Amino acid sequence: MKLRFIFTFLILLSAHISFSQISGTYIYSAGMDAGTRTLTFNGSNFTDKSIGHLNEIFGEGSFKLENNLLTLNYFKLNDKDSSIYKIDSGKALYGYSSIFVKVFAGKLPLNGASVVLSDNTFERLFSVSTLADGSASFTVFKNEKIKYLTIDYLGYKRIIIPFDNLKGRNNDIFAELKEDNLVIEPPHAEVYRVKEKNDNFLKLVDSGKTELVFKKTGK
Repeated sequence: MKLRFIFTFLILLSAHISFSQISGTYIYSAGMDAGTRTLTFNGSNFTDKSIGHLNEIFGEGSFKLENNLLTLNYFKLNDKDSSIYKIDSGKALYGYSSIFVKVFAGKLPLNGASVVLSDNTFERLFSVSTLADGSASFTVFKNEKIKYLTIDYLGYKRIIIPFDNLKGRNNDIFAELKEDNLVIEPPHAEVYRVKEKNDNFLKLVDSGKTELVFKKTGK
C-alpha cells in the first residue's frame, strides 16, 4: 500500500513538473509587417492567438511537455461570431417552395450577396444575387437534388441552411452576415521540439524544421 502511494505521488509530481516547466505568455513575430503569434500556458492548458493583416486565428486546448517535445492538442471551439439567420415559414405549398431572402451586413442591406442552392456535395444547382436593398426571391419546384441553401459574400461568414427546413413552404429568410476576420483552429495536434527555454524566450522547432523564437512577456 505504501509503495502504491509513493508511485502515485511520483506520477502526480512528474505531471506537475512537466506543466510547470513552461508557463506564462510568449510572443513570436517574424518581422514588423508579419503579424504576431501569442502562446499562453496556464497549468495544463494553453491559448494560441495569431494576428495578421487580414484576420485573426484563435485556438485553445491542453498541452504536454515530455522529452523536449511540446504537444499542443487543440479543442473543438464554437465560433461565437458566426453569421445568424431567422426563418419565418408560412402556409404549406403543394409541389414547390417559395423563398424570399433579405441579407444584411450589420444594419445595412448587402448588395450582391450570393444565394445558392446546392446538392449534398455543395455543387451549385442554382444561384441568384441580392439587389441593392439586400433582397432576393425565387420559386423552387420539386428537385430532389437540392440539399442546401447557402448565403455567401466575400469576406463574410457563410450561412448554410438545410433545404428540408424550407421545402414545400412559403419562407422569409432574414440573414445577418458577420465579417470573417476570426478563424477558429479546428481540433488537431501540433508537435514542436523545444530547442531552448529560459526566463526570456522559448525556442521551438516545428515539423518543417523552422525555428520559432517566442519572447516571454509579463515576467
